Order: sequence, then C-alpha cells, then structure tokens
Amino acid sequence: MEKNVLTNHYLDLRGVVCPINFVKCCLALENLSSNNSLKVDIDTGESEATLIDGLLDKGYKVKILFKDLKMVSLIISSESK
Repeated sequence: MEKNVLTNHYLDLRGVVCPINFVKCCLALENLSSNNSLKVDIDTGESEATLIDGLLDKGYKVKILFKDLKMVSLIISSESK
C-alpha cells in the first residue's frame, strides 16, 4: 500500500453496486489525460474484486492505497494498453 499519492481526480463509489461502479469508474478514466490518475474509494468484497479485475482486464494499472474491513482506496492510472 502506498502513501502520499497525489491525484486531482476522485470518485467515492462506496455503496454503489456492481456493475454501476465499474461503469462510472471507466467513464471517469476515459476523460483523464494519459499522465493523470484517479483515486477511487469502494466497498470491500464483491465490489472491490469486480472493479479491480475489470480494470486490469481493460489494461489499467491499479494500486491499493488503503484497505480496511469496510472500504478500499485505489489509485488507477489512465494509461491503458
């Protein structure tokens, strides 16, 4: 897990169900320039697994910034394959 990551873009997707959280995240990533990143807060469990797997499948880089029993903070780079 990383600390002190600077990002100008943020989505709070806690409480948002699959696949809506994945769609919202992808739409936000499409609007980023290649040198930007997106911070996303999401619920642990199914939402976490589905979002991370889907983003990795689309070629995005996903890093876990913070994780506890209720939520995960992710940093996603807009650089896709």
